[in-house]
Amino acid sequence: MNEIQKLVTDIVEASGLIVEDIKMSETGGTIKVICDTEKGISSSELVSVSKKILKNEEYDEKYAVNYRLEVSSPGIDMPLTQARHFAKNIGRDIELQHECEEYKSPLRGTIEEVDENVLTLTVKIKKENSTIRIPMEKVISAVVRLKW
Repeated sequence: MNEIQKLVTDIVEASGLIVEDIKMSETGGTIKVICDTEKGISSSELVSVSKKILKNEEYDEKYAVNYRLEVSSPGIDMPLTQARHFAKNIGRDIELQHECEEYKSPLRGTIEEVDENVLTLTVKIKKENSTIRIPMEKVISAVVRLKW
């Protein structure tokens, strides 16, 4: 983690938020900070943390001239990789990449339950709904599949 990432992470976490990602353009230009909470993040929380970063003296002196700050929530297309990501999406359909030998990968299903150790999905196997359990250590990532 470089100096700017550490500074931004410290400010975001001190605000009670979770840093999902920090992306920086290599030639200057943009710092994009993706924040969340366990229950989802509001626009007012995003505005508040943006202001805190911009008002930080170190940020202002070292980075404000060369970088434009963007603070946002994770989009629906952000990969689910941690138990808390899956917990926020219970009831949603996903496409799961995994390393569990008993089932094909990728696997499509609906998130039913999750804890730190196991992800429980409802999937169709031979046209029948089945409940399967995938150990979290076998999960690579998933994406939410929206119903149109």
